[in-house]
Amino acid sequence: MSAPEEIVPGVYGVSLGFVNAFVLVDDEVTLIDTGLPRSHEKVSNAISSIGRPVGAVALTHYHFDHRGGLSKLAQTNTTVFAHPLDAGVVRGDAPEPGPNVGLPLKAVIAIVRPLLLGPPPPPFRVDREIVDGDEIPGTGGLRAIHTPGHTPGHLSFLHPAKRLLFVGDAAANRSRLSAPPRPGTRDMDEAKRAIGKIASLDFDTAVFGHGTVLRGAANAEFRKLADTFASA
Repeated sequence: MSAPEEIVPGVYGVSLGFVNAFVLVDDEVTLIDTGLPRSHEKVSNAISSIGRPVGAVALTHYHFDHRGGLSKLAQTNTTVFAHPLDAGVVRGDAPEPGPNVGLPLKAVIAIVRPLLLGPPPPPFRVDREIVDGDEIPGTGGLRAIHTPGHTPGHLSFLHPAKRLLFVGDAAANRSRLSAPPRPGTRDMDEAKRAIGKIASLDFDTAVFGHGTVLRGAANAEFRKLADTFASA
């Protein structure tokens, strides 16, 4: 496997095709999301190329394509972080809600999704529940930003010193910057308000669970998107 892409010094992107994971290297090595269950070897290889073990996993949210490799990638001395509103699903105390679609399509997705993306991930521990404003130790100042809507406990992560935002699925940047896809989003109105919150932050680079890196005055692009929602 090719080496992970260095986005800014100390931050690496791991492209898993359908979804992205990220590695932040500072005093600790912190993995932001873990990809699909069957992608854990790609993530593990990327971490091995960096040459240091993972000290923490910071989950943006509970969806299976973001926590799928958790049980394979988190060791006994790895600290797992998640928001309290999503931690119950990660631990298996609550079921992961299905897609926000009608019953016929929901039934089709329930059959097709495991065939295309693999089995659902097993429950796993969350060692520390974090809320808006909390910092992840050993990261040089990585701060949790509560950006609900896609899931109730969705977190983005801001690194002020690197002027970078890990957006998670609070927005997507495939062909263009957009709100998260409606079928996977619990509350689209709340998700649009979260984009307004992101637009108020100070950062230059944004990386996404789905889509490409947005470089150079990325917060200005979020302000434009937030303005379209405000005027709609």
